[in-house]
Amino acid sequence: MAQDPVYYRSVIRELSSEKYQGRSDYKNGDKKAARFLVRQFKNIEGVEPALKDFYLQPFSYGVNVFHKKMELSVDGREMVPGTDFIVREFSPSQKGSYALEYISHDDHHPERLLPLLETGKFKDSYIVLQFDLVYKYLGIAPEVLYSMPLAGLIMIREGQPPFFKSRSGKMQPVPVIWVSPQFPENAKKITVRFESQWIKNYTSSNVIACLPGQERKDSCIIFIAHYDHLGHFGKDVFYPGANDNASGTAFLLTLASYYAQPENRPDLTYIFIAAAAEENNLLGSTYYTENPAIPLDKTLQVINLDMVADNGDHLFVETGPEGEASLLKFREINKRLDLFGTIEQHPLSNDSDHYPFAMNKVPALYIMVDGDAYSVYHTPLDDYRHIYTNRYSDLFRLVTEFASIF
Repeated sequence: MAQDPVYYRSVIRELSSEKYQGRSDYKNGDKKAARFLVRQFKNIEGVEPALKDFYLQPFSYGVNVFHKKMELSVDGREMVPGTDFIVREFSPSQKGSYALEYISHDDHHPERLLPLLETGKFKDSYIVLQFDLVYKYLGIAPEVLYSMPLAGLIMIREGQPPFFKSRSGKMQPVPVIWVSPQFPENAKKITVRFESQWIKNYTSSNVIACLPGQERKDSCIIFIAHYDHLGHFGKDVFYPGANDNASGTAFLLTLASYYAQPENRPDLTYIFIAAAAEENNLLGSTYYTENPAIPLDKTLQVINLDMVADNGDHLFVETGPEGEASLLKFREINKRLDLFGTIEQHPLSNDSDHYPFAMNKVPALYIMVDGDAYSVYHTPLDDYRHIYTNRYSDLFRLVTEFASIF
């Protein structure tokens, strides 16, 4: 048995359906997805739970959520949640009408912006900023702005504003709103109704299966893909997460099915981790590194599959210092088999589940297929209609050839 593109597509379709509500904390969508994944692993003959008791590895965390209606209007014109605006995941509840104040481009520089805000003249106003300038001067997490005496912050971004949950574990003092470029340039008033809820102990579970090695069973390779996504922004807007990362999860299952065939059984133990709460700042993979099924010093390689249902001839990869040698072999295999035109290495960052392993000095390789599907990243349009599966077979061959070198 080789690749199974039909099953691959069916799993992506299933996990990105409304049944799972974005595979996060809204109506236990992640728990429903975890149960589905357990059933899939159970259906693969030869695959076993990697843990002593079962496939599930539960853990708990605090999270700020928006599960009720999210409303915003500008000068009386209603804005569409998830399309025209999102509220950053760390924002508190708020209800009321506020003046809008636009900050000039020159005043975005921190030497002018911070003293200007500290005066308190905007304490009953929302200020409007340009996201690219905030990012340029203050980085991706400009927390110094969140504690200023303001009613709230609006940042105008290019394209449809993406939603995140990575900083939902901490509540900030004021709401922060990302808006599309269609946000009016000289509006006077904003009216908002946001209701956030802090969940103190929400429980998610990694789903972990294994194929015991035939000879070197005490050492392992880990294939990992996060199955969670963003859930809901408000009551009505859900994020299907077809490419991110139903695609990697589906790929994981087809790998398990492939390696379970007698002719493909590995000498090493292969562990398959469908990780939870990746979107919540890599909580599931971090928890696994603290509670591994096989000691991390016996883990020869981690292969992280994240956003692979795309159409490009271009792979993005990341690894840490311990993974540079195996990445070189990965490149050599790709060149020998003539599968992808470009493999672009990015610096190691905490953007996916390879990172906690790399920080524990385990060779860990992040793989993402770049292409047109990325244009709907972290928006409600990341659905089954916006994925591409034409590179599935090439990536499957590359990954299995790479795994065979260990």
